[in-house]
Amino acid sequence: PYTLSLHDALPILEKLKTSEHQQKLFIGNITHEFKTPLTIIRAYVDLIEMYTDDPLLLEDAKKNIRKETDRLLDMVEKALHLSSLEKYDFEFNAKPIEIKELLRDICDRINVKAKKFELTIHCDFKEAYIWADPESVMQIFINILDNAIKYNRPNGKIFVSNYIDDDNVCVVIRDTGIGIPIGSEDKIFQPFYRVDKERSRQTSGIGLGLALVKKLVQMQNGNIKLMNINEKGTAIKISFPHYF
Repeated sequence: PYTLSLHDALPILEKLKTSEHQQKLFIGNITHEFKTPLTIIRAYVDLIEMYTDDPLLLEDAKKNIRKETDRLLDMVEKALHLSSLEKYDFEFNAKPIEIKELLRDICDRINVKAKKFELTIHCDFKEAYIWADPESVMQIFINILDNAIKYNRPNGKIFVSNYIDDDNVCVVIRDTGIGIPIGSEDKIFQPFYRVDKERSRQTSGIGLGLALVKKLVQMQNGNIKLMNINEKGTAIKISFPHYF
Protein backbone atom coordinates (compact mmCIF):
# COMPACT_ATOMS: atom_id res chain seq x y z
CA PRO A 1 0.00 0.00 0.00
CA TYR A 2 1.06 3.56 -0.70
CA THR A 3 2.40 5.40 2.35
CA LEU A 4 2.32 9.17 2.46
CA SER A 5 5.75 10.54 3.27
CA LEU A 6 6.29 13.34 5.77
CA HIS A 7 7.52 15.54 2.93
CA ASP A 8 4.25 15.02 1.01
CA ALA A 9 2.10 15.36 4.13
CA LEU A 10 3.48 18.74 5.26
CA PRO A 11 1.70 20.84 2.59
CA ILE A 12 -1.58 19.05 3.37
CA LEU A 13 -1.18 19.63 7.11
CA GLU A 14 -0.30 23.28 6.50
CA LYS A 15 -3.40 23.71 4.34
CA LEU A 16 -5.60 22.14 7.03
CA LYS A 17 -4.05 24.39 9.66
CA THR A 18 -4.69 27.49 7.53
CA SER A 19 -8.26 26.37 6.83
CA GLU A 20 -8.89 25.83 10.55
CA HIS A 21 -7.49 29.29 11.36
CA GLN A 22 -9.68 30.92 8.70
CA GLN A 23 -12.74 29.07 10.01
CA LYS A 24 -12.10 30.24 13.59
CA LEU A 25 -11.56 33.80 12.35
CA PHE A 26 -14.79 33.66 10.35
CA ILE A 27 -16.79 32.36 13.32
CA GLY A 28 -15.24 34.98 15.62
CA ASN A 29 -16.09 37.78 13.20
CA ILE A 30 -19.67 36.67 12.57
CA THR A 31 -20.27 36.27 16.31
CA HIS A 32 -19.00 39.79 16.89
CA GLU A 33 -21.23 41.15 14.10
CA PHE A 34 -24.31 39.47 15.60
CA LYS A 35 -23.87 41.24 18.93
CA THR A 36 -24.73 44.79 17.83
CA PRO A 37 -28.16 44.16 16.22
CA LEU A 38 -29.11 41.69 18.96
CA THR A 39 -28.16 44.20 21.66
CA ILE A 40 -30.29 46.89 19.97
CA ILE A 41 -33.27 44.53 19.66
CA ARG A 42 -32.96 43.46 23.30
CA ALA A 43 -32.74 47.10 24.46
CA TYR A 44 -35.95 48.02 22.63
CA VAL A 45 -37.76 44.97 24.03
CA ASP A 46 -36.75 46.03 27.56
CA LEU A 47 -37.95 49.61 26.90
CA ILE A 48 -41.31 48.38 25.57
CA GLU A 49 -41.81 46.32 28.72
CA MET A 50 -41.01 49.36 30.89
CA TYR A 51 -43.06 51.93 28.95
CA THR A 52 -45.99 50.02 27.48
CA ASP A 53 -48.17 53.13 26.94
CA ASP A 54 -45.67 55.26 25.02
CA PRO A 55 -46.86 55.36 21.37
CA LEU A 56 -43.75 57.20 20.11
CA LEU A 57 -41.49 54.60 21.70
CA LEU A 58 -43.54 51.75 20.22
CA GLU A 59 -43.30 53.29 16.72
CA ASP A 60 -39.55 53.85 17.06
CA ALA A 61 -39.09 50.33 18.42
CA LYS A 62 -41.00 48.73 15.54
CA LYS A 63 -38.93 50.62 12.96
CA ASN A 64 -35.56 49.80 14.54
CA ILE A 65 -36.34 46.21 15.47
CA ARG A 66 -37.38 45.57 11.85
CA LYS A 67 -34.19 47.27 10.58
CA GLU A 68 -31.93 45.21 12.86
CA THR A 69 -33.87 42.00 12.11
CA ASP A 70 -33.41 42.58 8.37
CA ARG A 71 -29.71 43.20 9.01
CA LEU A 72 -29.40 39.91 10.91
CA LEU A 73 -31.26 38.02 8.19
CA ASP A 74 -29.02 39.48 5.47
CA MET A 75 -25.96 38.61 7.53
CA VAL A 76 -27.06 35.00 8.10
CA GLU A 77 -27.97 34.46 4.43
CA LYS A 78 -24.66 35.84 3.13
CA ALA A 79 -22.59 34.04 5.77
CA LEU A 80 -24.26 30.70 5.02
CA HIS A 81 -23.91 31.20 1.27
CA LEU A 82 -20.24 32.15 1.51
CA SER A 83 -19.52 29.29 3.93
CA SER A 84 -21.27 26.74 1.71
CA LEU A 85 -19.38 27.93 -1.38
CA GLU A 86 -16.10 27.46 0.50
CA LYS A 87 -17.04 23.99 1.74
CA TYR A 88 -18.92 22.31 -1.10
CA ASP A 89 -18.49 21.92 -4.85
CA PHE A 90 -21.75 23.10 -6.36
CA GLU A 91 -23.04 22.18 -9.78
CA PHE A 92 -23.84 25.45 -11.49
CA ASN A 93 -26.39 25.52 -14.28
CA ALA A 94 -24.08 27.22 -16.76
CA LYS A 95 -25.43 28.25 -20.14
CA PRO A 96 -24.92 31.02 -22.73
CA ILE A 97 -25.97 34.39 -21.30
CA GLU A 98 -26.53 37.51 -23.38
CA ILE A 99 -24.94 40.05 -21.06
CA LYS A 100 -26.65 43.14 -22.53
CA GLU A 101 -30.11 41.77 -21.83
CA LEU A 102 -29.14 40.55 -18.34
CA LEU A 103 -27.57 43.88 -17.31
CA ARG A 104 -30.55 45.85 -18.58
CA ASP A 105 -32.89 43.60 -16.55
CA ILE A 106 -30.78 44.02 -13.38
CA CYS A 107 -30.54 47.81 -13.79
CA ASP A 108 -34.31 48.03 -14.26
CA ARG A 109 -34.80 46.12 -11.02
CA ILE A 110 -32.28 48.12 -8.99
CA ASN A 111 -33.41 51.47 -10.42
CA VAL A 112 -36.38 51.59 -8.04
CA LYS A 113 -34.02 51.57 -5.07
CA ALA A 114 -31.66 54.05 -6.74
CA LYS A 115 -34.50 56.55 -7.26
CA LYS A 116 -35.44 56.22 -3.60
CA PHE A 117 -31.98 57.59 -2.75
CA GLU A 118 -32.18 60.20 -5.56
CA LEU A 119 -29.48 58.45 -7.61
CA THR A 120 -29.42 58.04 -11.38
CA ILE A 121 -28.14 54.98 -13.25
CA HIS A 122 -26.49 55.51 -16.66
CA CYS A 123 -26.20 52.45 -18.91
CA ASP A 124 -24.10 51.70 -21.99
CA PHE A 125 -24.46 48.08 -23.05
CA LYS A 126 -23.12 46.10 -26.01
CA GLU A 127 -24.28 42.68 -27.09
CA ALA A 128 -21.97 39.86 -25.96
CA TYR A 129 -22.28 36.33 -24.65
CA ILE A 130 -20.71 34.62 -21.64
CA TRP A 131 -20.96 31.02 -20.41
CA ALA A 132 -22.04 31.13 -16.76
CA ASP A 133 -24.72 30.36 -14.20
CA PRO A 134 -27.44 33.06 -14.60
CA GLU A 135 -28.44 33.06 -10.91
CA SER A 136 -24.83 33.54 -9.78
CA VAL A 137 -24.20 36.32 -12.31
CA MET A 138 -27.40 38.03 -11.20
CA GLN A 139 -26.20 37.90 -7.58
CA ILE A 140 -22.80 39.29 -8.54
CA PHE A 141 -24.16 42.42 -10.21
CA ILE A 142 -26.98 43.03 -7.74
CA ASN A 143 -24.51 42.96 -4.84
CA ILE A 144 -22.14 45.42 -6.53
CA LEU A 145 -24.95 47.76 -7.58
CA ASP A 146 -26.40 47.60 -4.08
CA ASN A 147 -23.04 48.79 -2.72
CA ALA A 148 -22.96 51.55 -5.35
CA ILE A 149 -26.27 52.76 -3.92
CA LYS A 150 -25.42 52.32 -0.23
CA TYR A 151 -22.09 54.15 -0.38
CA ASN A 152 -22.98 56.85 -2.87
CA ARG A 153 -23.52 60.56 -2.24
CA PRO A 154 -26.81 62.50 -2.37
CA ASN A 155 -27.87 63.03 -6.02
CA GLY A 156 -25.01 60.79 -7.09
CA LYS A 157 -24.64 58.70 -10.22
CA ILE A 158 -23.96 55.07 -11.12
CA PHE A 159 -22.46 54.10 -14.49
CA VAL A 160 -22.82 50.54 -15.82
CA SER A 161 -21.17 49.54 -19.08
CA ASN A 162 -19.66 46.53 -20.83
CA TYR A 163 -17.18 45.90 -23.63
CA ILE A 164 -15.24 43.06 -25.26
CA ASP A 165 -11.50 42.89 -24.60
CA ASP A 166 -9.81 40.09 -26.58
CA ASP A 167 -11.34 36.85 -25.22
CA ASN A 168 -13.12 38.51 -22.28
CA VAL A 169 -16.39 40.29 -21.74
CA CYS A 170 -15.78 43.09 -19.24
CA VAL A 171 -18.41 44.86 -17.15
CA VAL A 172 -17.54 48.08 -15.31
CA ILE A 173 -19.70 49.49 -12.52
CA ARG A 174 -18.66 52.97 -11.36
CA ASP A 175 -20.23 55.23 -8.77
CA THR A 176 -19.71 58.75 -7.43
CA GLY A 177 -19.63 57.64 -3.80
CA ILE A 178 -17.19 57.75 -0.89
CA GLY A 179 -14.50 55.78 -2.74
CA ILE A 180 -11.91 53.31 -1.46
CA PRO A 181 -8.89 54.59 0.55
CA ILE A 182 -5.41 53.97 -0.86
CA GLY A 183 -4.07 50.68 0.51
CA SER A 184 -7.50 49.07 0.86
CA GLU A 185 -7.75 47.75 -2.71
CA ASP A 186 -6.94 44.14 -1.77
CA LYS A 187 -8.90 44.22 1.49
CA ILE A 188 -12.34 45.06 0.14
CA PHE A 189 -12.88 41.49 -1.09
CA GLN A 190 -12.01 40.00 2.32
CA PRO A 191 -14.89 38.92 4.59
CA PHE A 192 -16.02 41.53 7.14
CA TYR A 193 -13.83 44.34 5.79
CA ARG A 194 -15.65 47.69 5.60
CA VAL A 195 -14.25 50.96 4.29
CA ASP A 196 -16.53 53.16 6.39
CA LYS A 197 -17.74 51.30 9.48
CA GLU A 198 -20.10 54.06 10.61
CA ARG A 199 -21.67 54.27 7.14
CA SER A 200 -21.92 50.47 7.07
CA ARG A 201 -23.86 50.45 10.33
CA GLN A 202 -26.27 53.03 8.96
CA THR A 203 -26.81 51.07 5.75
CA SER A 204 -26.73 47.60 7.39
CA GLY A 205 -23.49 46.70 5.60
CA ILE A 206 -21.57 43.84 7.17
CA GLY A 207 -18.65 43.38 4.79
CA LEU A 208 -19.68 40.03 3.31
CA GLY A 209 -21.17 41.15 -0.01
CA LEU A 210 -17.94 41.63 -1.97
CA ALA A 211 -16.34 38.49 -0.48
CA LEU A 212 -19.34 36.53 -1.75
CA VAL A 213 -19.14 38.31 -5.12
CA LYS A 214 -15.47 37.45 -5.57
CA LYS A 215 -16.10 33.78 -4.82
CA LEU A 216 -19.00 33.64 -7.29
CA VAL A 217 -16.94 35.39 -9.99
CA GLN A 218 -14.06 32.94 -9.54
CA MET A 219 -16.44 29.99 -9.77
CA GLN A 220 -17.55 31.30 -13.20
CA ASN A 221 -13.86 31.40 -14.31
CA GLY A 222 -14.03 35.18 -14.13
CA ASN A 223 -11.96 37.93 -12.57
CA ILE A 224 -12.84 40.95 -10.44
CA LYS A 225 -10.72 43.95 -9.51
CA LEU A 226 -10.91 47.50 -8.25
CA MET A 227 -10.01 50.03 -10.94
CA ASN A 228 -7.90 53.14 -10.45
CA ILE A 229 -9.94 56.25 -11.26
CA ASN A 230 -9.12 59.93 -10.93
CA GLU A 231 -12.63 60.97 -9.94
CA LYS A 232 -14.06 60.43 -6.48
CA GLY A 233 -15.95 57.19 -6.23
CA THR A 234 -15.41 53.50 -6.88
CA ALA A 235 -15.09 51.52 -10.10
CA ILE A 236 -15.14 47.73 -10.19
CA LYS A 237 -14.40 45.65 -13.28
CA ILE A 238 -15.69 42.11 -13.66
CA SER A 239 -14.56 40.02 -16.62
CA PHE A 240 -15.81 36.67 -17.89
CA PRO A 241 -14.55 34.49 -20.77
CA HIS A 242 -16.23 35.52 -24.02
CA TYR A 243 -18.57 32.82 -25.35
CA PHE A 244 -18.53 32.69 -29.13
